[in-house]
Parts: sequence; structure tokens; C-alpha cells
Amino acid sequence: MDETLKGIDFAALETLELVFRHQSFTAAAEELNIKQSSVSYTINRLRKAFADPLFVRQGNQIFATERCVEIVKTAESILNKIELAAMPAEFDPASIEITITISATYLSRSVLLPGLIRDLRKEAPGIRFELITGFTDAGHHLVSGKADMALSPVAINESGIYGKFLFEDPYICLMDPSNDLADGELTLDRFASASHLIIHYGQKWQPPFRKVLQEKGFDINATVSTANPEDVALLVPKTDLVVTMPSRIAQQFTIPFVLRQCPVPAAAQLNFYWPARLNDSPLHLWIRGKIFKLAEGLVKMVNLPKC
Repeated sequence: MDETLKGIDFAALETLELVFRHQSFTAAAEELNIKQSSVSYTINRLRKAFADPLFVRQGNQIFATERCVEIVKTAESILNKIELAAMPAEFDPASIEITITISATYLSRSVLLPGLIRDLRKEAPGIRFELITGFTDAGHHLVSGKADMALSPVAINESGIYGKFLFEDPYICLMDPSNDLADGELTLDRFASASHLIIHYGQKWQPPFRKVLQEKGFDINATVSTANPEDVALLVPKTDLVVTMPSRIAQQFTIPFVLRQCPVPAAAQLNFYWPARLNDSPLHLWIRGKIFKLAEGLVKMVNLPKC
């Protein structure tokens, strides 16, 4: 072995991975509960060992070099294999103490994750969950190590990311009972000319129903736009606004809204993704099995309103 590599231990690789993930020496030091100077010392040792700057500063930010990205991938693989080797031969979920970060959309947080967390609180109470909002940035969350798994409607085609389609949820229209659209045939013309409340989830993303509508030569009048689905209960009552959203979300509102099938044939998808570094982890294999089973149950529970 090269003499320069002999001083590199698992702690140094973990420090490198954390600096890479957070793009910050300070954040890495806080997570490790050590001084920033200790992080800087470790990164300087790694720079000498690999003959590469690893991180370069541009303005107030640091960016990983191409060689650093490759080294981090190897480091993650090494750390994961050591973690797997340290696990008991017989996997016992009840004995696990770990934090799992999930990049999740509102749909997954409202219909899938409640069941997962209920199950795991009973069977693996030592598992802690951190939920972060993910949508078009879910792939980055996985590649950077910020998240251990992701639930997203957006296709992720990054190298080193595994995925599986879970289910799709048809869009339906939600409105106040006094809305003219609550009665009569909900045609494409009436739908397109209505006043809409659009939920953009804080992302530059268009829901499938709007894409289909545009392909048919229509668009909608976005009268109100919000990032929060919860705003529906505050903004729609006693107005002429109509909201188009996945059926499972719309049916959770307790306010007596009218729900009608959307005249645009489209559905929201939910896909499940995880990084290669966790593909063979017994813990994550077990959790993925739970998620797949919950998703199968949800597929059988779709109950759409009549037009």
C-alpha cells in the first residue's frame, strides 16, 4: 500500500463524506460534534494522500472536484460494507438504533409514510426518521447522501440510483358546493375556463393533468397559486376556485367539498428510489419490503367520485 494512504481511517472517510454531503466544513463539524479545525486538518491530510484539492472555494461556497466525487463514492461503499459487516448475523429490527432520512413529496407523506411509521414504531422503535421535502431535487438528495431514500413523481435516471414504480393516483377536482362546476357535466371547456387554485409545491414542475390539457390546446386560469396543499382548506371555501389534485389527498379534507372526476385523463405517479450504497443493506431491504407492501395495499383502495 502507498505510504500516504496508511494514515487514512474510517473516521477520515466519514469526515470527507460529510463535507461532501453538506458542502460545508462547519456543518460537517457540527454533525460530528468536533471543532471545524479538526475537519480542516482531516481534509488537508486527505488532500496530501490523494494529491488533489478535493474541494475548491467559489465565493462563499465550496465545490467538490471530479476526483473528490469518485473518492467519495468509494468511501461510501467502504463505509457501507463495514457497517454491514458489523451487523449481527441475525437481523433484529428491534435492536437497531439509526436515523433514516427520506426525501418525500406531500402525496407520500399523507398516504404512504403514516402507515410505514406506525409499523416501524411497533417493530423497530429505535429507528428515527427525518423527512425532507423532495421533488425535482430528490435525485440530488440521494446522490449527495442527504437522503437515504426518496419518494417522488419525478423520474430519476442518475447512475447508482435504484428505483421502482409504486402506484399512480388519478387527479380529481375539488370545489366548494356553491361552485357552478359542482352541478352539470364537467366538460373540458368548463374546466379550462374556470378559476383555478394551483399547487406548485415550491418547484418548477407541471402536474401531468396540465401537460395533457395543453396538448389538447387548452390551458387553465391560475387565479391563485400556492406551495402548500393545506391552503386548500383555507382558500377554497365559499369561492369559485377549483383545485385539481391527486384523489387520495383530496379525500382527506374534512370540510364538505364537492369532489368530481377530472375531465383530463391524467394521474400523479409515486416512485420509490434508493442509492446503490444501501441496496444490499438488511435494514433497508426490510424497510423497502414494508413500503412495497403498503403501496400494494393503496392500489386496491382507490375510490373515485362520479362525474
